[in-house]
Amino acid sequence: MTPTFRRRAVLAALPAAALAVPALAQRRWQPGDRFTLRIAASQPVQPIYSISVAQKTIIERTLPGVRVDVIATQGGIENANLIKAGDVEAANGNTAGAYSVHHGRFEAQGERPFPDLLSWMPGYDAPQGIIVNPNSPVRGFADLRGRRIALGPVGSGAEAVVTSTIRALGMTDRDFGNVLRTDPRQAFNSLAAGNVEAVIWGTAHPAGAITEQVTTRNVGFVSFTAEELAPVTRDLPYINAARLPAGVYATQTADMLWPSAGVHHWIGARVPEELVYRATKAIWEAKDELVTRHASQRLLSPEMVRAQAAMVPFHPGAARYFIEAGVLRNAQG
Repeated sequence: MTPTFRRRAVLAALPAAALAVPALAQRRWQPGDRFTLRIAASQPVQPIYSISVAQKTIIERTLPGVRVDVIATQGGIENANLIKAGDVEAANGNTAGAYSVHHGRFEAQGERPFPDLLSWMPGYDAPQGIIVNPNSPVRGFADLRGRRIALGPVGSGAEAVVTSTIRALGMTDRDFGNVLRTDPRQAFNSLAAGNVEAVIWGTAHPAGAITEQVTTRNVGFVSFTAEELAPVTRDLPYINAARLPAGVYATQTADMLWPSAGVHHWIGARVPEELVYRATKAIWEAKDELVTRHASQRLLSPEMVRAQAAMVPFHPGAARYFIEAGVLRNAQG
């Protein structure tokens, strides 16, 4: 089963108060005005969720009258659709979802482009790794053919990146014994029980969920080859081949080469420019506060901003701040 772009059942799970907020984005905003910014924030197990909570704290402290609702969802694919549907003003998530929805390609093939989904600010890189049981016979991605594997849940960017990688390699679910798509905790429980032979999943590294598996179960890691990832990065502009240095995890004795896409923050074009400008400035100039939520935020850099702009242009308010800060020349980089 591959993800499709439609409003999923997660909408029914959104807090009623969040969905009942009037659509204020089309009116002008000035400091002191009331405004509710709803952020589709992915699963609480993900580092990006905690980072969005930090953003909420910074915005509400800096911009009186602005309330931020952080809403738990399945992940980036779902979140891009929630912006498109107008059910939230902002979201975080994997570039796979935002790029596809903005351009009407790949995971949104056959749908009209939605240029109102725009970049807000970068988050982190999220290599999707192959994780196996101790003493597993799996030594490479090719060894997974015919075996049972687990991926992230449908609606998440992590699942979309891995499914897209599999397709780019000329494979489908039928090439595996079974493909389980579920949340990371259930995926690792299935690995421990022997119901799957590998989990292909990732987020910002080191990830607490993976560190727990290393500490308690001594899991191992398997790399893709450069030759395997060459057609993936050629055909899918939102995926890059990321190298995870040896030693990030205690049982990881060699460098890993894994498919990766950035997990970033996105925002709707109708959110007032002045509000986005001030919120972006407040957050970017309080990056040290984000680091307290996750160590990946130490890596935030002008280069990450420019890389995000090359995928999806920035909201005029965010672009104005990054141009003033000397990071961008225009909304596209």
